[in-house]
Amino acid sequence: MHTFPNYHAPDGRALVDFVATTPFAIAVTSQAGAPIATHVPVVFPPGVDPADHDSLVGVTLWSHLGRANPHWQRMLEQPEVLLIHSSSHGYVSPTLYEQPKSVPTVDYTAVHLTGRVTVLDDEGALQVVEQTVRQLEGTRTQEWDMTDSLDVFRAIIGGVVAFGIEVTGEQAVFKLSQDMSHEIRGRVRDEFAGQGGEPVPGCPHTDLARLMDSLPDSPANEAAK
Repeated sequence: MHTFPNYHAPDGRALVDFVATTPFAIAVTSQAGAPIATHVPVVFPPGVDPADHDSLVGVTLWSHLGRANPHWQRMLEQPEVLLIHSSSHGYVSPTLYEQPKSVPTVDYTAVHLTGRVTVLDDEGALQVVEQTVRQLEGTRTQEWDMTDSLDVFRAIIGGVVAFGIEVTGEQAVFKLSQDMSHEIRGRVRDEFAGQGGEPVPGCPHTDLARLMDSLPDSPANEAAK
């Protein structure tokens, strides 16, 4: 992925946090002809706390897909994989700049991880599925208790292929109007958050607004000083 000096992650922790809070990625594997890609959940194994890491290099992540999907067979042949985690993409209209001779753009965040795949056995697959449920349910106010469904998980686990991805490289683009003034960035952020003005089709992009707020020099942080 081509990266830009002005649009980098504020630090390694921000990159790790983004992957942790965006647990759905595109897994891409090379093959003869066009690469093959599958949308997959990606989670941290038990005992691996994202808060303990400023980089994902060397960390093993967990994922799974349906056995009917032949992509897992390509992974056995070519275990090098690219994971693409991305935010929503927010169109930035020149009306927010309030200055002549402006051009529109799109704000977004993306993290690319390269790694090496290890396919797990059925017992490992069951652990991956259970951990996936735990991590995703952990984002909810009222979490679902999977206990009564564990026998169902065991009955269908043969239809799942799970794998670990040992991360060997990471790149990120955090394109969040950093090249604009604080005043303009504030207007962009408010539109993404759905605050003020008339509703805009395709907005809000609350994930982008939160990411803008997390930057050290964000308008929100400056206002709080």
